[in-house]
Amino acid sequence: MKLKLVAALGAAVMMLAGSAAKGAGIVEFGLKAESPILGRPIPYAVYKPFPAPAEGERWPVVYLLHGTTGADGDWFTWGNLAPILDRAIADGRIPPLVVVAPGAGDSWYVDNPDPGGFGLIDTAFATDLVAAIDATLPTAKCRAGRAIGGVSMGGVGAVLQAINHPDTYTAAMSFAGALHQPLEKADPRSRWIPDLYRNIFGTPFDRARFNAANAFTLMPKLKRAADKPAFYFAIGDNDFPDLITAAAEYHIGLQQIGMETTLRVGPGRHYWDTWQQQIVPALEWVVPKLDATCGRG
Repeated sequence: MKLKLVAALGAAVMMLAGSAAKGAGIVEFGLKAESPILGRPIPYAVYKPFPAPAEGERWPVVYLLHGTTGADGDWFTWGNLAPILDRAIADGRIPPLVVVAPGAGDSWYVDNPDPGGFGLIDTAFATDLVAAIDATLPTAKCRAGRAIGGVSMGGVGAVLQAINHPDTYTAAMSFAGALHQPLEKADPRSRWIPDLYRNIFGTPFDRARFNAANAFTLMPKLKRAADKPAFYFAIGDNDFPDLITAAAEYHIGLQQIGMETTLRVGPGRHYWDTWQQQIVPALEWVVPKLDATCGRG
């Protein structure tokens, strides 16, 4: 019995070694980045390609954000991202890169100083989280080595990160981003928007706060930014009609202020099976914009 167990364990080790030798990356769950800004750690999962970079070389980093009711690591569980990355790297479609999938609750990735709120999530992600990743992994430690993306709530979160911190990310990718337009007075969406953003913009819901933090409202900031990130929008043709319209309107708005922007509408719905199909083309778009040599030294 012991011999059979030893043999089985040995076979398992050989399988794992063989997988690594073929280029399978490693996903680590349950990690935490200390955040003095939040006063609590930021949970995250990370994909590290295999093998490790040679001495003096660094990996570019892509941060991928989850949607509502989601959690850190969703891109690797629901999104099945690790084998997708393994195949894309092995096929030469993308170079080895690190993917970080943090957790933020239903914070909508905005700064919320309210008692009992999520805290300054927007600021903490662009500072404490990025600093923690750069301190623990051989990453390209500068703007040109980083991009950010996300699904649904995370899609608008990625856009907001790029707008509010253009000196941190070189590009942002929005997959079915929940890019809701600012609310007007007597807006019919007032029946459901406050519930969607519960506890994010005050209790009761403060329309002025929502509008001030809105991605459409903040878009003009990009015209004044010294660093101008590129944007990529992907959405399925069977997604929610308002999100399809919003992606197109945001893309057009960025064009009108001279920003680099790409819009891709293809088959799919508002779910992970669609986003699994969209992620590699998006990474192929972003990779030429990433510089793994930046921040050496």
